[in-house]
Amino acid sequence: MWFDSIHVSNVRCLESLEYHPRVGCNLVCGANASGKTSLLEAIAIASFGKSFLTNRTSDVVRRGTQGLSVRAVIVSSEGVHSQVVVRKEKGETRILVDGQLLAAASLLAQRIPTLVINSKAPDLLTASPSNRRALIDRTMFHVEPTYVDTWKRYRQTLQQRNRLLRRRGGYQEADYWDRRLAEYAEAIDLERTTIIETVNRSLAQCELFPNLGTLSFEYRPGWSRSSPLKDQLKAAWVRDRRLGHTTIGAHRADMSLRGAGVAISKLLSRGQGKAIVCTVVAALAEFIRRRTGRAPVLLIDDLAAELDDRIRCAIVDMINGIEGQRIYTAIKPSNLPEIADIVPDAFHVEHHEMVQMA
Repeated sequence: MWFDSIHVSNVRCLESLEYHPRVGCNLVCGANASGKTSLLEAIAIASFGKSFLTNRTSDVVRRGTQGLSVRAVIVSSEGVHSQVVVRKEKGETRILVDGQLLAAASLLAQRIPTLVINSKAPDLLTASPSNRRALIDRTMFHVEPTYVDTWKRYRQTLQQRNRLLRRRGGYQEADYWDRRLAEYAEAIDLERTTIIETVNRSLAQCELFPNLGTLSFEYRPGWSRSSPLKDQLKAAWVRDRRLGHTTIGAHRADMSLRGAGVAISKLLSRGQGKAIVCTVVAALAEFIRRRTGRAPVLLIDDLAAELDDRIRCAIVDMINGIEGQRIYTAIKPSNLPEIADIVPDAFHVEHHEMVQMA
């Protein structure tokens, strides 16, 4: 699937902007604060209902206005056109597809898979484990419709167990919730493991940084695999009740990057981290395509920053080898010569308006 058109109203500095990207590779250029990243944010909002930079609507809505809207036309691989409208106003989000109101943003994410590479890419390796879990979970939202329901049921069951812990009740009532929690956690873990294995196969072939050794993610599900999770939840009941929350389960999962058998996430430069995350995202894009038959949209913001020429060229080659729509941004075409040479109709953002470059 791909975006045929995007109309943006009141997203950050963009009062009103219309953009018609090509099916394949696209390049949008402009000075800092011209609106390049805001355009990609708008596309993300049309893809999964929110910005990739913040969860706060007030941060994204243009100053002095009451709300934002993004209207997009998407085209399926069969050539079917659909209109997506996302409106955010006064803390409320409304999503319509062909005039029908969607009950949840996750339903939108299933419709047009979209992945983002931006300035925060290196932070994925060192920031909170929740960010890494979210990337894996969003990928599964795209490829497995039942995963969304399983994930939601897990969160609801976890909340119920935590309420029981805070009430300091006995274990008899919690037994039912522990069984449910373990069932959902194990289903989530199975899918997450599949994705990690896919990513690790791609990392094992990565030759960008030979001095780092063979790269791979060590995945920890959030509990010990030595015994069933249900039994571990029961054994942890007294400790969890004292702490007031559940200390093991799928919500505690993490993945840490290793090179030559040792943890290396905190030893990497910003450029190394960005290049590795680009490799991860490329692997996820290919995973989505193989599982669904739909090539995801890739939003690549200011790729040239923090990368030397050799690494940038290698990353561009890798991304351009992925089927689907790709939208790059850069301050000027010379920052991404590999893209500028193959895109016949690059656009420039001037005074928050799109201008086709000669």
